[in-house]
Amino acid sequence: MKKINTYLILFCLAYSIDAIAQIDGAKSKIATIGRYTSKGTELRWIPDNKTILQLGFKNGFTIERSEAGRNQFENIATIKPFEKTKWEQLITEEKDTTTKSNLELAMEFLFAENEREKSVIDLEAGIATLNEMKSKEDMVYAIFLFTVIKEAKVAEALGLSYTDQSVLANKVYTYKIKLNAKSKIYSIEDGVIDIRTFPNKNQYQNEVFVFAGDKELSFAWKINNDISGYFVERAAEGETNFKPLNTTAFYVAKGQGYEGNVNGTFKDDSLTNYKWYRYRFYGNTAFGEKVLFAEVKGMPKDLTPPDAPILKLPKQIKPNEVLIEWDIYGNINDLKGFIIARSQKDSGEFKILHKSLLSNKTRKYVDTEFNTQTNNYYVVYALDTAGNISASYPGYVTLIDSTPPEKPEIISAIIDSVGIVKLKIKLGKEKDLKGYRIYKANSAEHELSVIEEFFKKDKSDTTSIKLIYNDTVGLNSLTSKIYYRVKALDFNYNQSPFSDISIVKRPDTIPPTTPVFTNVIVKEKQVELYFAPSESRDVAEQIIYRKTDINADWNIILKLSPDVKMAIDTNVKTGVLYYYSLRAKDESNLFSKYANTVTGKPFDTGVRPPIINLTSNVQDKKVVLKWDYPKTEKEVFFVIYKKDLKGQLLQYARVKEKIFIDNNSGKENTYTIKVITKDGGQSILSKFVTQRLE
Repeated sequence: MKKINTYLILFCLAYSIDAIAQIDGAKSKIATIGRYTSKGTELRWIPDNKTILQLGFKNGFTIERSEAGRNQFENIATIKPFEKTKWEQLITEEKDTTTKSNLELAMEFLFAENEREKSVIDLEAGIATLNEMKSKEDMVYAIFLFTVIKEAKVAEALGLSYTDQSVLANKVYTYKIKLNAKSKIYSIEDGVIDIRTFPNKNQYQNEVFVFAGDKELSFAWKINNDISGYFVERAAEGETNFKPLNTTAFYVAKGQGYEGNVNGTFKDDSLTNYKWYRYRFYGNTAFGEKVLFAEVKGMPKDLTPPDAPILKLPKQIKPNEVLIEWDIYGNINDLKGFIIARSQKDSGEFKILHKSLLSNKTRKYVDTEFNTQTNNYYVVYALDTAGNISASYPGYVTLIDSTPPEKPEIISAIIDSVGIVKLKIKLGKEKDLKGYRIYKANSAEHELSVIEEFFKKDKSDTTSIKLIYNDTVGLNSLTSKIYYRVKALDFNYNQSPFSDISIVKRPDTIPPTTPVFTNVIVKEKQVELYFAPSESRDVAEQIIYRKTDINADWNIILKLSPDVKMAIDTNVKTGVLYYYSLRAKDESNLFSKYANTVTGKPFDTGVRPPIINLTSNVQDKKVVLKWDYPKTEKEVFFVIYKKDLKGQLLQYARVKEKIFIDNNSGKENTYTIKVITKDGGQSILSKFVTQRLE
């Protein structure tokens, strides 16, 4: 069924005020709704303009009908409002007080409007008075529409409804509602609607979801466009009669221009936990009927956690035991028990320490599996019989430590040409490492003496432990070597054994010879450098330098062993000119001169990687494509190709997102995707994917 609006009353109310105040392009529509029942197809309509409605009251409407697929319409009825005598007879015979009241209101409006049109406008009253009169008329019109149009008898008496009893079942009919008059101001659009004569017993049924809360229940349902204006009834456990929870219908608002799904919601509070409640949900149809669309039940539950436990400071009572003690106050009638958990951080992930719940009488626990190399934080959780949980503040335990750090390691000890020695220490794995002491001697037989030390203040000190130390020695000495050792300390001042001796040889003063570049090969994503190494015997390493500005300083990009003759730079960008140089460094930390500068400029082939993981599925009778594509600095968009009915591949769409929804899907749909970057690069076509619509 094609609908102009989900609820004719609200439609008319909106248009009755706005449309009569403004003429939008001098057009007017006849809003129409319809449905199929056992009586036939029932139609109702209303012009969206008060002036056009008055023309309808005077001249009536013509109903035309056509079977779907045929363009030929036949005139099946001409509808006009009842004469005054028939109105009076109808009102006299009506027994339902509400319907009778609505008939009287509609009759008064209809015939009062006829008389009002004959009246002469009093221009002497002034603009303000005329505006006030207009506002009052608009409000009366809005109340009239909202109050009476939903009544079948009223709509029939006003000439705004018709029931076609001559239709056949399991057909589709198209109806046109035409005004039997023309307007000098407005072009009038006929009311057109398609109606399927298929019985639908479940037309108004809708699923309502129940969400349990603490002494409350919440309900949600997806809006059914056939009903609005909701009523809710409730029956508590043991009750047979349902009691209404609202006497005035409530509605679900939808923002102007919003086209997404809208959900109805309702909440019932001040309930009793763990008691069943049954609910019936009703809604008004567009034809003014109150229908039951769902019946559900729910049980509110206790969601209030117990008071949080108060954790005392954990203590190490034995080398392998930590005692955790706590208290808990407040209402603990439904307290079920406790859980103890431990973490390396006060805000980290806490691991439960026991397999079964501790009893609600327990107030202490001993941990025998804590980690002596890390921090240990504890939390106590309280659990009630409903499964609600609360947590204490984390507590930290200070451990008794008598274990020294492991033997440290000197990674390197290098002396330069002026006698400065640089020592590099490998960072120990101990979590309670405080720092290092550096020892030195001028001979293997001499006693070592402390030359420098660095220690963190405490465990909360976030300063990085110093790992590089400098020492200055004289170059003119009878001893050619210097001897270094290191000790590590933890926060309990436990000392490690000495490291192995690191021997430094006093340097010579002759730098190595300069290496020479022999060739440069440039590719798309790399620059290959070929060179002849330094001929000096004491070369320790070769260093590759690079820069993009000839006037800028050199940056080190690679360090190579002395015998290497080739290096590949892959950290490059296409189109950028790179300058390269090379130096040799000997065992005494002396450097050769820079090699003559060479250049390389990687080129762009324009080939981009294709998309991956292309998938398709069907949602709401539309094909949805999704895919993945690696991150790139280049601006990327995706070209969708689709095969036509002849099997030819045609460009179909261009998107920037990694998803595409085909709003014109056929029975069989075959797609492929190409990647194109803003700089002109493009990928090969992706694999093909085919999606059928059943």
